[in-house]
Amino acid sequence: MLKAGDRLLIETSDSGNLTMRAEARGDDDILIKSLEVTNLLPKEIERRVISCYLDGFDELKIISKVRILPEQREAILNILRRVLGAEILAETSNEVVVNDFLDMKDLPPKKVLRRMYVIVEFMLKNSVQAFFSRDKILANDVINRDEEVDKFYLLATREIIEGVKRKSGVEFDVPPEKVIHFLSIAKSLERIADHCVKISVIVKEEEWNISGELEKELEAFYILVFEKLELALKSFFKGDKKLADMTLNAKDEIHSNVSRILMKIEGKPGTLSVFTILDSFQRVYAYSTDIAECTLDIMT
Repeated sequence: MLKAGDRLLIETSDSGNLTMRAEARGDDDILIKSLEVTNLLPKEIERRVISCYLDGFDELKIISKVRILPEQREAILNILRRVLGAEILAETSNEVVVNDFLDMKDLPPKKVLRRMYVIVEFMLKNSVQAFFSRDKILANDVINRDEEVDKFYLLATREIIEGVKRKSGVEFDVPPEKVIHFLSIAKSLERIADHCVKISVIVKEEEWNISGELEKELEAFYILVFEKLELALKSFFKGDKKLADMTLNAKDEIHSNVSRILMKIEGKPGTLSVFTILDSFQRVYAYSTDIAECTLDIMT
């Protein structure tokens, strides 16, 4: 009998027929956790469910000694929207049963980080485009994408925790003591996504007026920053120390650009938004150097 958590295998015979069979998991392999939420506030419930998710479970029983309040149930649903693979399997008035259907063997850490970067790259390009074109619709799309990055960040964090504990079949192609660098890279990508949101919020909520010359300088600086971010990620995925060094060697050029643009906007009215954008670009480069340094540490 097929049960939740069983793996469904599909095999092809010599005649071309498909055969499906369940690969059952033993009781000793199934990790069941309980979480009591009686009298907990919604935010407290969210924090505890996230902690359980990061620590790993096959089944999570969320239990209350009394009826689970609507706001408590909404907190549970809110967290499940922010993670991958966890779904409500059953519920009663005082219990919610959550199952984790995600097989992390299908999403190795580098694949998760690559997916994060694809989304972050999209967000960065579009947040900057929204800024220069004053496109509020595009800015809103960037803001909505941030939830996707958060999902993959939480998944990456969980995989790395389990990788360090050697609790799962997640494979890392680095020594155990260097697994933590994967988490640093995931965090850097998540922070870059936050700055994309910051830029997009400015587009939606603020007004600014800058000269064509300053706009060209900002755009040229963004292109430089984006190039270094790409180099940092390529250095990680390809294991290329030279690309990591190229990212790190650009520090003086980055600081020179920042200083020049700051001098042009200093004391001028209506440039607070420009200063914020400039700061975000500078932070994106800083996170790129963190990724490059992690890559060098992994390869050393």
